[in-house]
Amino acid sequence: MTGRPSLQLLPDLARLRPRQQMAIDCARCARHLGMSGRVLGDVRYRGLLFRLWICEAECPPRARGEQ
Repeated sequence: MTGRPSLQLLPDLARLRPRQQMAIDCARCARHLGMSGRVLGDVRYRGLLFRLWICEAECPPRARGEQ
């Protein structure tokens, strides 16, 4: 990404699951990232810096029955 993303585009870190905070799952759709993904941005929460990761391409649409 070029430039710094505005804070409005970043999700509220307090509402993310721990796996999303630790870059195991996508910060947008909560799917497992595996070996691919891209940086959404950096946020500070309770004095700690977190780097949020999202799906490499667009987040795929949810399949029927998927949570």
